[in-house]
Amino acid sequence: MIELKHHENLPENQRHFTNNKKHFSKQCTIVLQALQRGERLTTITALINYRIGDLRRRIKDLKDYHKIEIKSSFVPGTRFKEYYLKN
Repeated sequence: MIELKHHENLPENQRHFTNNKKHFSKQCTIVLQALQRGERLTTITALINYRIGDLRRRIKDLKDYHKIEIKSSFVPGTRFKEYYLKN
C-alpha cells in the first residue's frame, strides 16, 4: 500500500488527516490501480465505481506526495476533466 507523507498547516486538520490516513491511503491506492489498468477516471466514474467522493484531491495527493505523473484533459463537449496515466 502507498505510504502517505503529509503535513497539514493547522493542528485540527493534521489530527483529522492522521485519524483518517488509512482511508485516504486506501483511496489513493484504488485510484492508482484503476489508472494503471488504463482507466480514464472522471469525478463521476470515481464516485459511482469506487465510492471516491473527491477524486481531484486523491489525484493531487498522488501527484504531490507520490510524484506520480497523472495527465488530465477535458472530456469533449463537457466541462469535466478525465484523469489518466501517460501511455
